[in-house]
Amino acid sequence: MGITLADVEEALAQTSEPAPGGYTDRDTLLYAVAIGMGRDPLDHKELEYVCETVGKRVVPTAATVLSRASRPAGGGRSSLTSKMNFALMLHGEQRLTVHQPLPPAAETRVGSRTTGVYDKGKGKGALVTSETDVTLADGSPLYTLGSTMFFRGDGGFGGQSEGAPVPHPLPERKPDMVCEMPGRADQAMVYALCGDRNPLHRDPEFAKKAGFDVPILHGLCSYGIACHAVLKTALDYDQTRVAGFDVRFSSPVFPGETQVVEMWEDGNVISFRVRIKERDVVSINNGKCTIR
Repeated sequence: MGITLADVEEALAQTSEPAPGGYTDRDTLLYAVAIGMGRDPLDHKELEYVCETVGKRVVPTAATVLSRASRPAGGGRSSLTSKMNFALMLHGEQRLTVHQPLPPAAETRVGSRTTGVYDKGKGKGALVTSETDVTLADGSPLYTLGSTMFFRGDGGFGGQSEGAPVPHPLPERKPDMVCEMPGRADQAMVYALCGDRNPLHRDPEFAKKAGFDVPILHGLCSYGIACHAVLKTALDYDQTRVAGFDVRFSSPVFPGETQVVEMWEDGNVISFRVRIKERDVVSINNGKCTIR
């Protein structure tokens, strides 16, 4: 089908009123379990995220699963991307700005918009960037999500090629901190209950059609595991210090693999990347956690 410059211009020009949304503590508790918290049921610091009688902390990256609205919030994403080849789409980058610590449950307002479409050339694909703003019901900003999707089959429509987000550079010294995060073979099954039911992550036959021998772990699950590691290793589990959390996805992860999170601390920035221990490949690169 393909997209045209007119499709891009229409998507970038679209605006809409935010739609009502919300979530409960079931959502925030389940997310913490899905990214590996609570495996030691006597670890008090993690219990504050997974047991409401012990604490009411919420992992900041839970924002990625708490942004559902009761109706589409607009912004042109669906009308544009419906003409693009989803079979060749990859989640390239994820960004998060935290305006205030996430409450365990909340009524929200959700607004989304397309912020950029970049043509890498025929045969080289296209990048689509978008943002989702979430506020509390009283209008106070809660968080902003940003994403970059790489549509490998949709380049060459004549759009601009420059201006996409630039990845955060990592320090060239040895990591200041390293944290190993063991995976579980059933982790994708649990994470899917947070809302992402893509069969690529659970159905072996579907995964084979997509070119994988077995289902792969959700990229946003690995994103949450990286945040878990940073909280555990560098921030003493204090989620209120996280102001931003940005990554670039670089390689698939298989359920059960060990994700080794390498971290560098410089002022108010913790840079990080994730390496898969069993295969020695980098799965998340150019990570940037901005701290308060």
